[in-house]
Amino acid sequence: MNILHLTPDFNYVDGRSYYVFLLLKYLKRNGHNVFLFTNGGDSFDRLEESEIPVFSDGPLSSKSSYLKSVKLISEFTKKNNIDIIHSHHRYYELIANSVSAIYNSKLKTVFTALSIVDRRYLVEYKSDKIIAVSNSIKRMLTEKFNVKKSKVVLIPNFVDSEELDKANDNSKKELQKSKIANQRTHLLSIGRFHKEKDYHTLLNAVTILNDHNIHLSLVGEGPERSTYEKFIEKNSLKAQLISPRRNLKEYFQKADICLLSSVRDPFPGFMLQSGLHKKPFIGSDIDGISELIVDNQNGLLFKKQNPSDLSAKIKKFIVDRVFASQCGENLQTLVLKKYTEKTIIPMIEEVYFNLTQVDR
Repeated sequence: MNILHLTPDFNYVDGRSYYVFLLLKYLKRNGHNVFLFTNGGDSFDRLEESEIPVFSDGPLSSKSSYLKSVKLISEFTKKNNIDIIHSHHRYYELIANSVSAIYNSKLKTVFTALSIVDRRYLVEYKSDKIIAVSNSIKRMLTEKFNVKKSKVVLIPNFVDSEELDKANDNSKKELQKSKIANQRTHLLSIGRFHKEKDYHTLLNAVTILNDHNIHLSLVGEGPERSTYEKFIEKNSLKAQLISPRRNLKEYFQKADICLLSSVRDPFPGFMLQSGLHKKPFIGSDIDGISELIVDNQNGLLFKKQNPSDLSAKIKKFIVDRVFASQCGENLQTLVLKKYTEKTIIPMIEEVYFNLTQVDR
């Protein structure tokens, strides 16, 4: 099957890009011909080892270039005998559906809804099939925006099981023993430096703890970076802001606790990666986070935008490391069972197959 994926800003910091990367990687491994069309990004190198064709056109995200983009994608689909366009952003979905409506009615379209949004513009969610990556998004589509239930299929966000490096298990254990002996606690959070991630709550929680043995690493980039830098300096926190990068293994190895303080998050990949790496996880009690995390079983939930509650949950994991470790193990078991490419890719392929069989 020939499948074209459309997504904007193919960057390391972007959860959407990680999701698309995994789709491309494993669909190609399963014998499909896959292509990526985007407006640009900093993470094309991770596609090179899988020899996945990437086509970049800067104006693709510009609404003033809409007609030009539709024609460009149409010509690409004809040249490469594309069966399905799979888009991952609402404007890119509009382009995909326009190509199908204007140039090729047999071309099937799939859209993955990865974001919780406040309003609908009545030109999106028109694809032949819409993938919701969490129940929160499915409810948004069917209840808030009245998208037909028959169009929507729930296929969760997922992670790459190959990130696990079993060869380093022993070194990880030794590293953990060393950290316990030194009573240092390394906190890790990964995501965009955006108000929706609400890292101010996390920074305030660390300030409340007032423990110089706590080290915080925030990996990301975005408009809130300067405000975080000022807060860290003002409160003399042992915290570092780390630019996005391909290999985050060393940060997961070093982390004692992974956290997300988001005020809105459909089904975050970082949460799943934390489970994959068997890390104790703390998240706000919202959206997709509360769909996966069962408080006191496979992680801890705190009241969103409540730094006092978050600081108490961090303290709970620090004080009871056996409990924290058990939560990490329980989360890993769940992630490996339900949320890796081994489970999700076949579900995606079934969507493709069912669509392409309609006209045959």
